[in-house]
Amino acid sequence: MADTNDNTGQPKAATRQAETLFRAYMKAEGMRCTTERIAVLREVYGSGTHLDADEIYRRMKDRGIAISRATVYHTLDLLFRVHLVAKIDLGHKHTHYEQSHGVANHLHVVCEQCGLVVEIASAELGALLERLCCEQGFQLGSFSLQVFGRCIDGAAGKTCRRRRKAEK
Repeated sequence: MADTNDNTGQPKAATRQAETLFRAYMKAEGMRCTTERIAVLREVYGSGTHLDADEIYRRMKDRGIAISRATVYHTLDLLFRVHLVAKIDLGHKHTHYEQSHGVANHLHVVCEQCGLVVEIASAELGALLERLCCEQGFQLGSFSLQVFGRCIDGAAGKTCRRRRKAEK
């Protein structure tokens, strides 16, 4: 899915800013900022969800973008180093990635039964974490927190709606 403004077809502001930061980083490091690397950034920023490296690779290949799996992994590592993507653990055996530039700090609530992920932005949680960090002599930069439990259906002992849909 392309991260575009509905009216113009151009990348959204957060994506444009991230591209500018990424290009500057690559230039400062003496590395080429290829169209494939920019495409990986756009895939993460345009997805609106949490993707693992293989999902990013498959989506790009499905759209006819010539890219290697190694380039996807290497680019994600570069994007993480420059704080443009966040690595998150959703309880799977692999890392997921999400946009980190231009988004508020938030937590992920993950259903252990069906895998549903809900993002919750909380000013109160941010203030609490800031206070706790300050008490320990730290300055809070950003945070990404994962909370595991069961969605309403799973907690009630039912099969989760999401799992029922997948089984059909």
